[in-house]
Amino acid sequence: DRILDNGIDFQVNKEDEELDTHHGYLHGLVQDMDNDAYNEFCNTHCLPASDTVAVSNYITDLDYDEVLGIISDLEAEYPFGGKSDDQANEDAIEESFTDTSVPENSVSYDDDYDLRCTAKMYENELEHGHFSTKKEAILDYVTNEFGSQGARYTDIIKFAYYLNNPNSIKFDSTRDRGYYACAMTHNRWKHGHLVRGGKDFLVKGINKEGNERYFALSFVESATDYWKYCDNTK
Repeated sequence: DRILDNGIDFQVNKEDEELDTHHGYLHGLVQDMDNDAYNEFCNTHCLPASDTVAVSNYITDLDYDEVLGIISDLEAEYPFGGKSDDQANEDAIEESFTDTSVPENSVSYDDDYDLRCTAKMYENELEHGHFSTKKEAILDYVTNEFGSQGARYTDIIKFAYYLNNPNSIKFDSTRDRGYYACAMTHNRWKHGHLVRGGKDFLVKGINKEGNERYFALSFVESATDYWKYCDNTK
């Protein structure tokens, strides 16, 4: 499958996109577990239950067959019920590959084209070792793109979506708002690695217009005197 986007020809790696989706879906299953189920999951996979970052990293490092196997086991053992945001997104991605309504080799307008290109640039930077993690890339994007204005929740989630899936279907603010949400939430079940851990992470500050926005901790004091750490972010 190939997608033509404003004349740029992207090769779509369907399996990589599906793997990212399955990783996100498994994150959702684990965070929806009760305490006993979560501890059992960690014990089964030799993970420290108190270290949610380690659990998250373990899930993200699973290969295609491993993640599908664990999802299958969990769905068989626990009645989660309903579709997660990531599962709904997976269905939408699958539909996009079977959609025949757009003629082959057609070029359609995409107002996210610039953002896709920016995400692709950061992906290349990651591949060449200029950033160690996607978290570092997201923090850099927030600082350089939004500066003292700060970024909204949706701005960050939308960039993370295209950073993981630069050639995917267009971001939908209703369907995909919850994409990567666990990275933005810090509580008992959600690891919130974008708002906790390491030397730099996201905090909330008040910009010059009086609006609450997200800033990198390393930059926030250059933008505002009023900021706070993110607790139970929604």
